[in-house]
Amino acid sequence: MNNLQEKEIRNLGIIVIVLGIIHFFATGVLSSTWGVVLVIFGVICILSRKLICFLILGIFLAVIGLVNIVNSLIIIFIIGEGLLNYLWLIFGGFQIYWGITTIIKYTKLNKTKEK
Repeated sequence: MNNLQEKEIRNLGIIVIVLGIIHFFATGVLSSTWGVVLVIFGVICILSRKLICFLILGIFLAVIGLVNIVNSLIIIFIIGEGLLNYLWLIFGGFQIYWGITTIIKYTKLNKTKEK
């Protein structure tokens, strides 16, 4: 594994840990349980330094984004309007986008590993 790959994995771990910590401070909107999961995953990324972390996180983000969108749509159609539900629609789209770009980054880094 080269320095670029190790740097990318370390950065990924740090970003995920920071997002997990944000979950603790925004418990009214975000889940502290997910905060624990994110911090643990970030630490695993930093310690393991495996490229597979990118793939796992990318798939995870895309699925969670889809779940957030579906949940928001169900709440909007059943309960009615609510600004927070519309924000979760946008956030879910962002999560899907971030998931896809993370998977793409995994494939690019994996190709450089094979060379």
